[in-house]
Amino acid sequence: MSSFSTEDAVREALHEHGIGLCISVPCKYIARLISGVGEDPRFKLIFPSREEEGLGIAAGAHLAGRGSVMLIQNSGLGNMVNAYCSLNLYYEIPLCLIITYRGDELEKIPAQVPMGNRTEKLLDLLGIQTVTLRAAKDLPRLRQGLEWYGNEKKSVAFLTKKTFWNIS
Repeated sequence: MSSFSTEDAVREALHEHGIGLCISVPCKYIARLISGVGEDPRFKLIFPSREEEGLGIAAGAHLAGRGSVMLIQNSGLGNMVNAYCSLNLYYEIPLCLIITYRGDELEKIPAQVPMGNRTEKLLDLLGIQTVTLRAAKDLPRLRQGLEWYGNEKKSVAFLTKKTFWNIS
């Protein structure tokens, strides 16, 4: 019998907060989450070509009254800055993000480090509420952040460390 994983808990929290559309530009940290979402009939999973395209899909979903989340690497955040500013900020369209924190102290790929060093500052500059998730014990913070996102209708980013996904 398999145990309830972090990925299962994230899917449950998303579902409980009315999020049924997942838009992903894949990352190996969240491969199990993406796979689980793809197999879960409660979710529709879309793979855009680029993060900016996904952002447009998420904005359209919001305008249609459908809850969505983008599943991306922090490097993808850099790709979508202009689109976020000219669409989401300008039209006050909230965005929910689950971002894998590449380039932190556990990173094995040196090219990821420059973006990792700037991710939190960039989220702050964009006015996106950031919730950092380091371990499974932080799952209540995910639920609280989703509640805040639903109530306040403002953007939130769940910045997930490698340790949150139990990856060595």
